[in-house]
Amino acid sequence: MVNFSVAMLVCSDLARSRDFYRKVIGLRLVSDSAPHWVEFELSRGVKLGLHPSTDLLAVRPGSLQLGFVVESVDRFVADCPALAVPVLQYPYDEGTMRVAVISDPDGYPIQIGSPRRP
Repeated sequence: MVNFSVAMLVCSDLARSRDFYRKVIGLRLVSDSAPHWVEFELSRGVKLGLHPSTDLLAVRPGSLQLGFVVESVDRFVADCPALAVPVLQYPYDEGTMRVAVISDPDGYPIQIGSPRRP
């Protein structure tokens, strides 16, 4: 049996990305070994790891898209300009969800959604 344990993003500025995922997205920081590695808990036993870019590991936005559920995607996106967070796609209805796409500091797209209200 194989269990998923970590998704890793390569970052150009580890401290800036750590602050984004902690302060903007609201993830719980579990390990901060910056400038070498930062780790957040996504769910029990599942982590998001941030790794600095190297000669072998490059920042490649578009190679991975993370998704998070919030109470209100419209309120979340309304707060983005004050936090200097780029909005790539403003909220729209998609099936049973209301969805938007923002950008992390390296340009990785982050999907933010909330259940649609009837």
